[in-house]
Amino acid sequence: MRVLGVDPGYRNLGLAILEIDGPEVRLIHSRCMAVGRVTAPLAFTKFLWPALEELNREHGPIDGIASETPPFIMGQIKTTAFLWAVSSIIVAWAHVHGVAFRHASPLSLKRAVCRILRQEWDKKYIPKKRDVKLAVRQVLGESGQTSHEDDATLAALVMFTDKVPD
Repeated sequence: MRVLGVDPGYRNLGLAILEIDGPEVRLIHSRCMAVGRVTAPLAFTKFLWPALEELNREHGPIDGIASETPPFIMGQIKTTAFLWAVSSIIVAWAHVHGVAFRHASPLSLKRAVCRILRQEWDKKYIPKKRDVKLAVRQVLGESGQTSHEDDATLAALVMFTDKVPD
């Protein structure tokens, strides 16, 4: 099974493809796409769908997509809207291709990091980007080049494998 992990963003979109074969899981591709910019925030609408097609062609077929649910960012309505627009394109692509789509809240993914690293969850300890990288590396033996890739990898691990302790 091939799973595409997604860390949604309209400026930096993290993508990671995992190959899952029973208990064996390996990272076969990851990248961070710059999909927009402040002066042209909707630029991603022109090339995100074709980029998904290319990933499916080169590393697929994609059997599932795991994504962090875009947050609502208080006081940043435009940013929130763009994050949801990016996610909507990805969900539509999954639907058109008959690909299972799963999502998890940012909080549930942070809690998964705690479980992987055997850290007690509390309001004083909230995992940071370096902790996500460490957790991904602990599970897979490797991690991405950017925190966005690691976030995407974590989403795929949490939602499509049994590698993350309950």
